[in-house]
Amino acid sequence: MVRVQAPIRVNRSLRATFVAAVAALLLTAPAAFAQSPLPSNAEQAIARGQALMQEALATYDAQFPDRPLWQQAFREGRNAVQLAPGHPEPLRFLAEAYSRSNWPGPAVATWNDYVAAGGTLEGEARELFLRDGNEVAFAAYQQGNLEEAAERYLAVASAVPDDVEAHRWLGRILLELGLPQQATAAWQTVVDLDPTDDGARYFLNLSRAQTRWGAEAANAFYRGVAAYEAGDLTTARSAFAQASARNANYAEAWAWLGRVAFEQGNYEDAFNAYSRASELEPGNTTYSWFRQESQRLMSGGTPDESGPPAEEDDEG
Repeated sequence: MVRVQAPIRVNRSLRATFVAAVAALLLTAPAAFAQSPLPSNAEQAIARGQALMQEALATYDAQFPDRPLWQQAFREGRNAVQLAPGHPEPLRFLAEAYSRSNWPGPAVATWNDYVAAGGTLEGEARELFLRDGNEVAFAAYQQGNLEEAAERYLAVASAVPDDVEAHRWLGRILLELGLPQQATAAWQTVVDLDPTDDGARYFLNLSRAQTRWGAEAANAFYRGVAAYEAGDLTTARSAFAQASARNANYAEAWAWLGRVAFEQGNYEDAFNAYSRASELEPGNTTYSWFRQESQRLMSGGTPDESGPPAEEDDEG
């Protein structure tokens, strides 16, 4: 059973930000920028910085940004950025130097500047950006700053739309923030990118259920399903009852409440629950069959050996 944290109160401006941003995750590639040639002095500064970076990698057993060769490489990179403002090449070198020295915060900020200047995240640049971008986002999550973590994962997902990890964490955090509709967009992207991910499909259905029925009702329903699948019918019955109490129009919660009662031989309870489910979804033949069968068995009849019609796939 996957535990979903209680929703955190989110201000309206943040909610509006995620509504707009998650809906626009599929971004077009950055527009090409018309650039003047890279000044020779900036080019020379980049070359010196690259030589220092290679020397640092060859010299130190472990890479840290406070080591002298890295400090010199950073100075050359910053100098190149000042000499060629708006050019992506100096920014790419500086971002790579920050990344390879294991300084993820400045690295992510500089990679973002590189993209904004017209650079593309391909090959090693893509891998370094994803490593650092997801690291700083997860650090915010570990610190309990869910809003900041969501914004950071959203930035990663926007820059690299096919990164499954960023979308997965974004979906998880948006659920924890009480934004199931926005979480649905993130989980749908994970499923699109990896159709074999059963966990993502579970959370996609949960997000949809929370959006439709409310978080408390949906969470209780999914707790009930987990308990039922584990063979704990007592806990399942309690959870389905809670789900139907949280939202009396949740037809599937009523049906599962009836299902547990039916399997336990409590046919009157099953009849009442399936009656409510059938009222809410009169076209559902499965609900109607169990309602009639519960009524017949409640009156002392024998089981219908033909069985119910095939269940409809309407999870959540």
